[in-house]
Amino acid sequence: MKGSFARRTTFGLVLMALLAAGWAWAAPTEPAPEPKTDPEKVLARVEGQEIKEKDVDQIIRMMGPQGAMMYDNPQGRKAVLDELVSMRLFALKGAAEKLDQTPDFQAALETFRVQSLARAAIDAALKDVSVTDEEAKKFYDGHPDQFTQPERVRVRHILVSDDVTSADTIAKVQAELKGGVSFDELAKTHSLCPSSAQGGDLGEVSKGQMVPEFESAAFALKNPGDVSEPVKTQFGWHVIKLESRIPETVEPFDTVKPQLLQYLTNEKKGEAFKAATELLKKTYKVEMLVSEDVAPAESGKK
Repeated sequence: MKGSFARRTTFGLVLMALLAAGWAWAAPTEPAPEPKTDPEKVLARVEGQEIKEKDVDQIIRMMGPQGAMMYDNPQGRKAVLDELVSMRLFALKGAAEKLDQTPDFQAALETFRVQSLARAAIDAALKDVSVTDEEAKKFYDGHPDQFTQPERVRVRHILVSDDVTSADTIAKVQAELKGGVSFDELAKTHSLCPSSAQGGDLGEVSKGQMVPEFESAAFALKNPGDVSEPVKTQFGWHVIKLESRIPETVEPFDTVKPQLLQYLTNEKKGEAFKAATELLKKTYKVEMLVSEDVAPAESGKK
């Protein structure tokens, strides 16, 4: 009961936010998935106005993956339908009170009209923009650095403070290591770094991620299990253990192709949008009444 109430309340707020943003009537930017049910099926009528399956689908789709997870089920879809009924009821109330004739409503309606027309025109202008596999491969071959994972090392470390006790602590750590105590146990006991909870594990690091002194010592270790001599940095003294070395690797084209196609398509659409905008500026008169390099006057400044 409590969870159901919380979910209904949350969805009501989400729907109001969608309405406030003008999204409830906007065309979806992503292609709709194949419907699981008949999109034209009428689910409810409010004063003769039909609410269809596709109306519920659209709201859920606009809420993204998380919305689908929560509401794309019988109980969730019923909650969406209930909110759409509420929306229609309030719309009828607003019309009866002539709220659609107020200046604020008319201004909002004009804003929505302009945005919807612009969105439709932009979609039409960019609908044929695409990137071929050959173009993606050419970019891939021409930018190898963007698809190369540099050499990395996975290391653990024990950090001790740089004070009068540091030499004794380091000596104790080294002695216990020689005595067979595991490095991760010593890190949990002696290290001042937050990584001590993970046995000093810093994960995989590449060059440029650590301070120079630490980096130099870490990459100087050759074989897994090697332990460095004490290394001083601005943070204190470190004893470093090499867990593994990961050589430089290049991601295969087939692995990165989907993301690369999306990236290049977005780039090409951005260029096409700019070009179309410049062409429209030559077609329609634009008057800029403020200079781009002039900041707005401060409110109340005399």
